[in-house]
Amino acid sequence: MSKERPFFKGKHDTSYGILYPTNYLIAAFDSLETAQRAEQSLHTAGYDDDDVRTVDSEYVKADIKKRVTEANWYVHLRQKLSIGKEACFWNEDLKWAEQGAGFLAVHCPTDGEAQRIVKMIKQENPKTMRRYLPFAIETFA
Repeated sequence: MSKERPFFKGKHDTSYGILYPTNYLIAAFDSLETAQRAEQSLHTAGYDDDDVRTVDSEYVKADIKKRVTEANWYVHLRQKLSIGKEACFWNEDLKWAEQGAGFLAVHCPTDGEAQRIVKMIKQENPKTMRRYLPFAIETFA
């Protein structure tokens, strides 16, 4: 995939300056190649390019760094005050990225769709999987 920012459907993809793509499942894998295999299995099952994207660890590290360095004072304050799961997952993503992980983002607006996606990508042994809902973050084992 190109280095450009993944397109997330919906109005906002951040909360307190931290990634929060509502109605998306985000998964981290041991490598970009593994994430791309998971992406391919979803394409084979009928998912469009608009609904499934992979990015490499360099992209994730750069995106997090950019969000920190380019934030104004108000966003910095909100990031520091963010004690919710968003900040914890941001730190986790950075940790996986520093280890060379590949990342997958899948649009899944319904519970049934989320369960279907989890079943399909679980065979690639994701390090983490979570779905961003409007008012909560759902994690999958």
